[in-house]
Amino acid sequence: MKTLSLLSLLSLLSLQSLTAQTTGQPPGVQPIPAPSLEGLEPEVAAQLRDARALIDVLTAPAEVAEAYGELGRLYHTYSLSEAAAAAYANAALLAPKDFRWHYYAGYLAQAMGRSAEAEVSYEKALELQPGFVPGWIHLAEVLLAGNHPDDAERILKQVLGSDPRNAAARAGLGEIALSRRQFREAAEHLEAALAAAPEADRLHHPLALAYRGLGDMERARDHLAKAGRVGVRPADPLIEELAQLRQGEMAHLLRGRVAFRFGRFADAAAEFRKAVEARPASVPARINLGAALVQTGDRRGAVEQFQEALKLAPDNGTAHYNLALLLAQDGYEADAVKHLEEAVRIEPRDGAAHLELAQALERTGKSAMALIHYEKAAGLLPQDERAWMGEANLLVGSQRFREARDVLETAQGNLPGSGRIVHGLARLLAAAPDPALRDGKRALELALQVHAARGTATHIETVALALAESGRCDEAAEWQGKAIEAARQEGPPERVPPMEKELARYTAGAPCRPGG
Repeated sequence: MKTLSLLSLLSLLSLQSLTAQTTGQPPGVQPIPAPSLEGLEPEVAAQLRDARALIDVLTAPAEVAEAYGELGRLYHTYSLSEAAAAAYANAALLAPKDFRWHYYAGYLAQAMGRSAEAEVSYEKALELQPGFVPGWIHLAEVLLAGNHPDDAERILKQVLGSDPRNAAARAGLGEIALSRRQFREAAEHLEAALAAAPEADRLHHPLALAYRGLGDMERARDHLAKAGRVGVRPADPLIEELAQLRQGEMAHLLRGRVAFRFGRFADAAAEFRKAVEARPASVPARINLGAALVQTGDRRGAVEQFQEALKLAPDNGTAHYNLALLLAQDGYEADAVKHLEEAVRIEPRDGAAHLELAQALERTGKSAMALIHYEKAAGLLPQDERAWMGEANLLVGSQRFREARDVLETAQGNLPGSGRIVHGLARLLAAAPDPALRDGKRALELALQVHAARGTATHIETVALALAESGRCDEAAEWQGKAIEAARQEGPPERVPPMEKELARYTAGAPCRPGG
């Protein structure tokens, strides 16, 4: 999963078209309470206002969901709980498959004492990401608070089955055993929890109670004397991110992202540079700084930042991808291919990386390998005509005409409004070297459809090819004449003689089908 701080260069570049015009909210989205920002530092208040305003300039549901989720995290970290809860709810509504927003909503509801809401949100999150252990621990806590110890025990035992040293699971099972007066079992679990997390001095208190229940007063007094206030918490990267939002690096990253979204690229670069200065080993800061530097025209600086990011994290697919785009644009195709190969190795379902790799391989003459990645890109990005056309063109170049037709048929079903795909299919159905693949009637329907939208010489000529395949030679000659007139106007002049040769074949009468 790519977090907000790991924005790909491609997605960042697409943000240039954003405007400050409010476009309205999707159905079902609830208004966010406007919390008082009094008492917050001026920079924090400005950050919250900018993050809130950002939502009004976005239109794509995925981006709006991210913006709501990020706003929720900001409100959450500054204890503006009601506003955070509404923001998380909107993020979860717009991106129901993103477990983060359900999880954060559950964590917030748990902290607010809303156990029923927390339980529902945690369950939704864990349906989406069942391997996220901290979520199971927190769900068990909520079930215990709601007086469902049997359900909590079942969950904690499952966690312990996969991680016998999980201190939080051990502590929870110890508390359950203690509540049932199963003192020996309670002592065993709590001792194991303390061994795994010796800093969790709050556990000494229930452990003292367990030993008192066993009649071991000496151990009971010893543990009671050590009892403190630090509890055991599961290692939780998402909640750790909340804590980091108050720190310098994360604050600068978020301010930089807001500046980038509003097209203030120099300001964004300045904020991302401050994030790098606050934590030079931050990979997200360097990736975002590189993306911002591209927008300010500092391509060399961007390359340096992506390279530094890869020194810190050699398996960062985003850094490989972004660096490859710049290298390819600067003519370093072989180096670009290497980085794109790493990108798809690290993130094999990254359709954009497969597409860029396919194009780079094709430019370097490695058509067979390019075809493999065009096919993968088309499967992962079925709405991207470049993937389909790249695959079809290479198949035609390899004289695999039947496969090319099948690809274009599938592509046309996915993208019926794509002129390039419809035209490519029309041309293949009209003039495929294998006559068994031709369909003059359908070719004519498709060719006329494209011609109505864009009547260039090539499109007019395709209508003529389709008419000739259908045996309508006189009409084919008429359309070919129009194509020649258009070609003379469009240029270059060397296009015309081959077209005149085709015209002569059409005027000679039947049979006049292409290649006939």
